Amino acid sequence: MNKFKVAIVLLCFILIGRNLSAQKLSKELKQLRENVSGRFTNEDQARFSLDTKPESFVMKQIWAEKEDDGFWLYGERFRTDSTNLPHQQFVWHVKQADQNRYFIEVFEPKTSIPSVTDWKSKMPLFAGVSDTMLVKVSCPLYIVRKTMIEFTGGTKANTCVAGLPANAVYKSIELYFSESTLMFWERGYNTAGKLVFGSDKGGTVFRKTEQFK
Repeated sequence: MNKFKVAIVLLCFILIGRNLSAQKLSKELKQLRENVSGRFTNEDQARFSLDTKPESFVMKQIWAEKEDDGFWLYGERFRTDSTNLPHQQFVWHVKQADQNRYFIEVFEPKTSIPSVTDWKSKMPLFAGVSDTMLVKVSCPLYIVRKTMIEFTGGTKANTCVAGLPANAVYKSIELYFSESTLMFWERGYNTAGKLVFGSDKGGTVFRKTEQFK
């Protein structure tokens, strides 16, 4: 009987621990998750800029059971004229440093992973996929809460050296998130500090067209 009571008590502690870990996301982190989750398009910007290709940017939460240390997102970018095959796939691990500061570890898949076309299937996205199938990219992102619903940030100066063309030695990434807008600005520089890829006029502005839960 005593063993049975002990087992019940242990089970209660396990269930309580799981519930607490599921509730660990702060309201600020939940707001950031809501801002970045969804389907976005830059068609408004592309309509008025010959230098901008029509593109979609999609991000969706994965591994919700791992919310004890932040949340994970799968993202991809694809051009609207490319039969919806992504030209970039990545995973973000978003953590909170304090009330207004956040840290994003960036990963890339070792091999191709399920794309946007699989997201509305009954099978959960990334079912059967683990973080051992990812490679960490040496370009962490540092995010600051600007207002109650706006976040901004990017890479630290001169530190991002991943995924560069031959004529660049480092790149910078700037980000902005609101409830309806995502801005992504990536630029690369050579040893002289001269811009060698990316726009010198501003980032790509994406408007949210669908909110993911």
